[in-house]
Amino acid sequence: MTRLAMAAFFSFFAFDASAIVRYIVLNMTCAEVRAALDRDGVAILYRQGKSGVTLYDRFVKDGSFCATGYTTAREGIEVADTGDCRVTKCIEVSRFGD
Repeated sequence: MTRLAMAAFFSFFAFDASAIVRYIVLNMTCAEVRAALDRDGVAILYRQGKSGVTLYDRFVKDGSFCATGYTTAREGIEVADTGDCRVTKCIEVSRFGD
């Protein structure tokens, strides 16, 4: 009976079983970073901030990789060949006055 209940539970809920790829972009070109996002759809990009602290965030190929209630924004990150490689990330949609 317990197995039947667990099977029913898991059949009603979808779980994302795919692992998110991680890249350290310090030695990658902007074209390589964009190609990785095009190929993988979503990735965690590790980079060094201006103060020397390691930064990371989730970047996506396009808005189809964002959760409901999120939209996309472009952000410039520093990579091997430029200080402003424009990549896309998901941000929460917020209303003015909330």
